[in-house]
Amino acid sequence: MQHTEQRSRPYDKRKERFLTARSHSRPHLWRVVGITLPLVALTFGCSIAPRNFRGMTHPAAITRARSVGLGRGLPESQVIPTLIGKLDDPDPVVRLSAHEELRRRSGQDFGYLPWAPPEERTKSVTQWRAWWERRRGSLAKSPQNP
Repeated sequence: MQHTEQRSRPYDKRKERFLTARSHSRPHLWRVVGITLPLVALTFGCSIAPRNFRGMTHPAAITRARSVGLGRGLPESQVIPTLIGKLDDPDPVVRLSAHEELRRRSGQDFGYLPWAPPEERTKSVTQWRAWWERRRGSLAKSPQNP
């Protein structure tokens, strides 16, 4: 009888240690997952964040609006027509972003109001297009194209 008690005791102690270690490892596991998961997410990046100016054609308005500033290193001939086109975007935030970037690049305003109805915006958009045609013509005549 005593022999069986001795056998069951070490088994119980091993089982107890295993269960104790297992229960202590779970909070540690969640702590590791809680730290690792955000780092992995940062590594891969957010799918909605634009990576370049080509994000201007993305279906999500926030991506189009955030892409506006990513054209800063690109030539005017690539960026300006796209920005002028976005003055007619269905989303007012995209229109506002495009207008602000056009103002920053050109110093022009033409009275454009991004939140105005389409009929009121049309005059300003026409002025922006005419300005670009004049600007493009003067760039073509200049010896150095930016």
